[in-house]
Amino acid sequence: MYNKVQQGLIILGLMLPMMSQAQQCHGVQGNSLAARTCDVTFTSTPTFTNLCLATIQPGTYTIRNNTPVTLKINYIRIKNSDALPNAATAIVVAPTNNCGSTLASGASCNILLNLQPLALGTFNRTLQIGIDTRQVELDGTTITSAVNCTPAVPPVPVTPVNPAPTPPPPSLFSASILGATTVTSTGLSVVNGDVDVSPGAAVTGFPPATIVNGSIHAADATAATAQANALAYYNSAVGLACPAANNLTGQDLGGKTLAPGVYCFSSSAQLTGALVLNGGSTSAYTFQIGSTLTTASNSSVVLTGGVTNGNVTWAVGSSATLGTGTAFAGIIDAVASITLNTGASLQGRAWALNGAVTLDSNPVNPS
Repeated sequence: MYNKVQQGLIILGLMLPMMSQAQQCHGVQGNSLAARTCDVTFTSTPTFTNLCLATIQPGTYTIRNNTPVTLKINYIRIKNSDALPNAATAIVVAPTNNCGSTLASGASCNILLNLQPLALGTFNRTLQIGIDTRQVELDGTTITSAVNCTPAVPPVPVTPVNPAPTPPPPSLFSASILGATTVTSTGLSVVNGDVDVSPGAAVTGFPPATIVNGSIHAADATAATAQANALAYYNSAVGLACPAANNLTGQDLGGKTLAPGVYCFSSSAQLTGALVLNGGSTSAYTFQIGSTLTTASNSSVVLTGGVTNGNVTWAVGSSATLGTGTAFAGIIDAVASITLNTGASLQGRAWALNGAVTLDSNPVNPS
């Protein structure tokens, strides 16, 4: 899912702790307002630290319109601030970026970034925002990252088979978030797709959380059907045969590179660090987890070779918890509850069959 590059890759994505930054001022009109205030300022900017290969570090820039008028946002882009060629990076606007084409007076919006290096070295990039018709540029703090380590990748068994769960009805894939009792969000979560709950009817925190390309279905026929289909999908996933060599019980998923196939844990599963899933566009991964799934802070699931989120299934026998800043991928189909801690991102879907889904300033994007 990422372009092959020589030095580094920056993709617009998600969130980190932030710090204040003063900016040069530009007035909207030729009056005293220009001398007193900035049209638009960064009220928060992230701090990126040094990375290892195959790790992801998210961050969020927040900008605010300080003028009494609505301003136009002409562009949001990344500028090279070093000698590396432009071809060394690929920039993709994230669906979870909630800065649109205009910014109302006094309003703020977020610009979400993921920093992911694919080669050793040091690179520098600058976030630029074009404001109003005069193309005023607002520059953020230069992003500098020294990529100076490579995580160990131990050998893992490879199975020749590539089974996948029975595909659910297409209608189920409209539900990015599906809860049984409640769906709750704290902070500025952004969900791309429907938010469903059944048989419960409680959906809280929307707004300030937002939904794009979808709507809320609470205790209606759509949500009830989604729950039935999610249960059938879970049963299909846990019914697949897991080769003895792929039984990872007691092992940490972090630091592994896995080929397509079915992997199983008789009890709990943990992810600390980066899990790399390397395959092709039709490759399927199914993880059968007997009890809980937990991830450590800033862990990640990295898909390479064309593997898609929809072909990665996490069938969790109890509850799933994504740690702060985790960058996760795939369909989480859990018997109990699903919790995304602060700043965790999900490139996939979260379906809780009997419990709640709890969000905290999380971007959720199924594609």
